[in-house]
Amino acid sequence: LKLRKAYLEDRVAQVREIQISLLPPAPPQFKGYDVWGASVPAEDVGGDLFDFIQVSERALGLAIADSAGHGMPAALMARDAIIGLRMGVEDRLRVTAMMEKLNLVLSRSALASRFISLFYAEVEHNGNMMYCNAGHNPPLLFSGDEVSELKQGGLILGPNPQARYELGYVCMERGSTLLLFTDGIVEAQDRFGEMYGTQRLLDLARSRSWNSARELVEELFAEVRQDSRTVPPADDQTVVVVRRL
Repeated sequence: LKLRKAYLEDRVAQVREIQISLLPPAPPQFKGYDVWGASVPAEDVGGDLFDFIQVSERALGLAIADSAGHGMPAALMARDAIIGLRMGVEDRLRVTAMMEKLNLVLSRSALASRFISLFYAEVEHNGNMMYCNAGHNPPLLFSGDEVSELKQGGLILGPNPQARYELGYVCMERGSTLLLFTDGIVEAQDRFGEMYGTQRLLDLARSRSWNSARELVEELFAEVRQDSRTVPPADDQTVVVVRRL
């Protein structure tokens, strides 16, 4: 039993190393933007991932993914999605075509009960951004006093190989902030069973108690940890913040 336990722990450690290696080692250097992201798994490995992809000199790709469940099966599916995304992204290639091909590949390799949500966007230096939301929590775009939910896209990836996706278009004005997150953040519960919720996330982002993308990410994680300090996290938690300076 001890040998078996040691073997399994070693396998989990290997998967964790692979997953960590897939996360961006540092925020991207993209002129005119301040970017930061972080991910905390509920177990040794998790089903959340995020990525920054330098599509071209003029465009930066942003991705966040959340696989159903957590633990090793979810981690492996998230890995497949991110690797497939990296292979599929090309300058001037239709994002919807890439998303549909990725969905087809995942549907062939996944169990019927497994699926993954994915949000992918490409932002340019001038603030123009196109995106596709495959069943993910809508990211929030804060521009002045207005907040927009980025919902355009289609179904989660995996269950339906014939799913079709649509592009959304927005513009990040100077001073605006894009907040991407997984449901492990808004559904984190305190000891009374009350969720952190979207409203508190909105209040924190609007508070301007932070001065950088990194500070907003860290403050959000700190609030969630403070709320649920006596309750182990039930799901992986990931946040990405993009500010146009």
